[in-house]
Amino acid sequence: MSNASTRILITISSIMMLNGCGADETPPELPDIEYKLVITDSIGVEIGDPNYILGWPLSLTHSPDGDIAFVDKIKHAAFIFTPDGEFIRSIGREGEGPGEFHYPWALSFYSDGSLLISDPYAITLFDSNCEYHNEMTWSRSCPSLNITALDSGGFIGQSSEFLPDENGILLVSTLGRWEGDEEPSVEYFSVEYKWIIEQVTDNSKFRESEIICCAARNGRVFYSQSSIDEFVIHGCELDGTPFLHIEDESVHRVRKSEDELRTEMDDHVSFINMITGNAPGANTDVKLDPYKRTVLGMFIDGEERLWVRLGYYPGIVFRVYDMRGEILFHVMVEYDGNPADLNSWEITGDEHGFLGYNSSHQYYQRVYMLTLVEAE
Repeated sequence: MSNASTRILITISSIMMLNGCGADETPPELPDIEYKLVITDSIGVEIGDPNYILGWPLSLTHSPDGDIAFVDKIKHAAFIFTPDGEFIRSIGREGEGPGEFHYPWALSFYSDGSLLISDPYAITLFDSNCEYHNEMTWSRSCPSLNITALDSGGFIGQSSEFLPDENGILLVSTLGRWEGDEEPSVEYFSVEYKWIIEQVTDNSKFRESEIICCAARNGRVFYSQSSIDEFVIHGCELDGTPFLHIEDESVHRVRKSEDELRTEMDDHVSFINMITGNAPGANTDVKLDPYKRTVLGMFIDGEERLWVRLGYYPGIVFRVYDMRGEILFHVMVEYDGNPADLNSWEITGDEHGFLGYNSSHQYYQRVYMLTLVEAE
């Protein structure tokens, strides 16, 4: 057994023994599932046409015409496919020139078909023919995450600024609206986290440092701070005026299963091996967070319903709300295997349908098309 594998087993078994198995930390009873998301097709091959070999797809979405689009972080480009999964074109390449990228993060369309593509250094605007138009740059932190192009102009985004000092690094994440200036015209929410660099990475220390968010093209913004104890979602109008507050007071801490911890560690080791090229001595020391996050993601569908992924159930379960915060129904992704396999999946949807991918680097990448059907 390798040293990395030994550390994996020691870490998982230590977490399970040290934290016990409290009766109040088990998953709540699964709600009635009225609908299921069923995989109907996919894009991606392991070998063959390079246009279908995916590296690291991110920011899955549809164009206004219904084509499937995403950025590929490793291939430094965006890709567009037909609704049936046929390759149309790629946009950009690796570089620092006009229309070029360095590890792109996000993509979003305006209603006229023009689009924004972000990387850590700039946000680039392309016209409706996917031709380069112009570029916005920032002297400090580019708001390159969770980009949503607004019909009124500008965009919603999230910036992450790293401020080093003698004790570590202060991470400041800001969810805001930008209209071309360096500073956001509206700041919806901000989180500060002090990152102390240690030999062993303790994932439990990152619990409150993430903003889970989404926005609609009309400018409504929804967000939640990552937590293992609270389930709170805020909704704001374009100008920052609050209009929605959702809170579930029945939520309690839920412990990850041994299968989930093992799968999570396997994903971590696989990612480290990918970025280091399996270099000897690569750091795989990590202490996993033994508890599940209450909210894992959210998106707005084509009928202006808020889909919230619930983190405390096995598998992928969404609770769908209307704009008054009323629960409409629950949805589960149909899957016949171990529910722990779905922990690394990302799912999104819009007026043209639902898309997903498995972010685990243990497998070659695919983009999945899903359909909403009534549960039997």
